[in-house]
Amino acid sequence: MSRPVVAAAVLIGIVSLLRAYAAFNFPLTTDEAYYWSWSLHPSFGYTDHPPMVAWLITLGSLLGHSYGAVRLPFVLAEALTAVAVGMAAKILTGQARAGAYAAIAFTLIPQTKLEFAECIPDGAYVLAWSLALWAAAALARRVSPAATLGLGAALAATVYSRTFGWALVLGIAAWALFARRDLVRPVATACAIALVAYVPFLAWNASVGWETFAFEFVHRQSVTTFSFAKLIDLDTLRFIVFGGLIVGLTWYVALRRAPQLPLVAWTAIPLPAALFLLSFAMRTESYWILGPAASLAVGCGAVLARTNALARTSALAALGIATAYAIVNAVFLALPEPVQAAAFRSSPAFRTQFKSGVYAYRPLADDLRADAAAGITIFTDRYETSGELLWYGVPSDIVVVTAQLPQWMRWYRPATVPQRADLIAFRTPFGDNPDLERNVRAAYARVGTPQLLDYRFAGEPEGIFYRTRLELPRPDAARVLPGL
Repeated sequence: MSRPVVAAAVLIGIVSLLRAYAAFNFPLTTDEAYYWSWSLHPSFGYTDHPPMVAWLITLGSLLGHSYGAVRLPFVLAEALTAVAVGMAAKILTGQARAGAYAAIAFTLIPQTKLEFAECIPDGAYVLAWSLALWAAAALARRVSPAATLGLGAALAATVYSRTFGWALVLGIAAWALFARRDLVRPVATACAIALVAYVPFLAWNASVGWETFAFEFVHRQSVTTFSFAKLIDLDTLRFIVFGGLIVGLTWYVALRRAPQLPLVAWTAIPLPAALFLLSFAMRTESYWILGPAASLAVGCGAVLARTNALARTSALAALGIATAYAIVNAVFLALPEPVQAAAFRSSPAFRTQFKSGVYAYRPLADDLRADAAAGITIFTDRYETSGELLWYGVPSDIVVVTAQLPQWMRWYRPATVPQRADLIAFRTPFGDNPDLERNVRAAYARVGTPQLLDYRFAGEPEGIFYRTRLELPRPDAARVLPGL
């Protein structure tokens, strides 16, 4: 086994172990708890995304109700992604060392969400994308029914992970049409497999008024008029940096240095380029292009295998520095409370660099458990809070208008208007929704004084909530208070 292959295996192993430590010890983020709530209701679709994230969480939940159990499939997915990227590069170049450097390049992508192995759509998205690259490379080497079926299954998994997965379907179709005409028929078959597999998701969406697409293209990321002012948004600026890097590096790597890799160009350039144009009319976020980043890693492996040692070491070190910070961040936030407290006392800088906010939800749930057991309904002003409380065993109802409210109501809508309820609001007595206080006072005759719930972790502020007791519902409470 060559030295680069050994280095890639060791790096993937070390990073996976560090991810596993963070995954098993860091509480679920608000998004993770929300996606976990999906897994309690098996379906072919959900409001925010296709269902693959919920299916993987369901698989992990078979091992128990713990942070590590639900995240374990994502730890494995990220390790397998590096392997799949490496195998694609090896097949396309015929060099094991190119595959090794491709796997290393992917492993060193500086994305904090990956270092926590968060149970969010991205883990499934990059794994399915990379498996499709591997299958496409195998198909290019030798056409066979197994390779065609494998590509179709991987493409189906990609579009079931993120709607952006269709960019990969179109990219591979374009690769066949313009670079490998001999593969048009098997690639068309694979794309047809993905489309047929997508029908249940479309059917579910049709049954709920195309809820996922409305959320993705209207409620969350609506496109408005083109304006340079849109670029001021921090997420958009971050996307432009990373998206520009992907497009620029792919052009250099796949079109100039390794022109035998059109598969890389067709799958890495179109989506970031399209999102770059859309960034003038909407907010764009860097993690949307993790799929194209996997394609770029394939091309980088081919180029790194041919460069001199100094250039190769410099390139990987530049990636490694940023990735090391992301890993340190993940590991630190998963350390025991006394260790974090000691670090905060020793250096004020740690207070601003390493904070999460998720350690507030367990004590919040503990404080509300007695009320819930006494028959007092818990209301919240955010699906994030409701997801976290549900994870810790305290069910609640969302009582503000959000895109996620219809889905939550299908699952947890109370049978009757509760006689007593605790309203849990984030940061302010009635949250950030300007209509909440008015609706609450119109729905209940008795609205108590908000009680401050200030939670700390490792000696530092971790989260602020307010609890307000509501009693004596008015006759039209169900009409004026969303979620009832």
